[in-house]
Amino acid sequence: MRIGLLDTWLNERYQQFWEAYLRELEIDVLRPRRPASVALAEIEEDWPRPARLLAARVLELKEAGADAILVPASVGESPRGSGQCPWAVDPASMLERSLPGLPPLICVNPETSEKTLGEAARIGQELVRNPQEVRLALDRTRSLLKPYKPPAMPRGSRLLGLAAEPYLLEDRRLFPEVVAAAEKAGWTLVGPDVSPERLREEGKRFGLNIDLPTDLEFAGAAHYLGRLGRIKGVLLLAEDHCEPVARLAGRLSARLGKANAALVLGNDPAVALERIESAPQ
Repeated sequence: MRIGLLDTWLNERYQQFWEAYLRELEIDVLRPRRPASVALAEIEEDWPRPARLLAARVLELKEAGADAILVPASVGESPRGSGQCPWAVDPASMLERSLPGLPPLICVNPETSEKTLGEAARIGQELVRNPQEVRLALDRTRSLLKPYKPPAMPRGSRLLGLAAEPYLLEDRRLFPEVVAAAEKAGWTLVGPDVSPERLREEGKRFGLNIDLPTDLEFAGAAHYLGRLGRIKGVLLLAEDHCEPVARLAGRLSARLGKANAALVLGNDPAVALERIESAPQ
């Protein structure tokens, strides 16, 4: 059996455990190989950029012979925030609806902890039908069930905070033009260096009427970065073709006291960076 693993959409949060666990079950693991820029160009639909890369990766894994593909589960339902953008809340259902003929998608919670053991045991039993193998594999890999820890924040005098929905924020290959424009302007882009759980708590302090965990992480990233003295400004990044997230970015921008700008992918990042530069300090 061959299981495909993604290299995008929160993959850094869960892939270490699941790859090790699947290998302990003697399941072949397949990985995407095409450059992200090439993969993005293969999908011409008017979908948000993170969704286009996700779709391209799933199709690549299908072509490589995956019998099933591991994907992040839905974040929930809500009439508020990104709850109005189907790709943002339930990418697996959108993949199945938009790309007929895919191999089965195995949905897993990207937040790994001791609670993942039950989910992993169920999925492992469905895959190998051997309770003893499943128990042994879990015993050998449960030490990897640790909360996601983002990279440490670099030092520097020109730090520009970057806040976005986590599936966008954690994959810089999705916004290379923003990275390039920031570097050209002398900025070092930095994301929050605290756990998703803490960001969600920070997000609640904004008092916005949002409840999805990913939206709360977006708001929390903005709030956290906005109160750090070493951060000189905050860029609020929203994916294209997802108006609810763009509106959320605008609402966050209006509430931040620090110099900031909201940018929707596809628009000129230099304009947003200039707005931050010219804002009163």
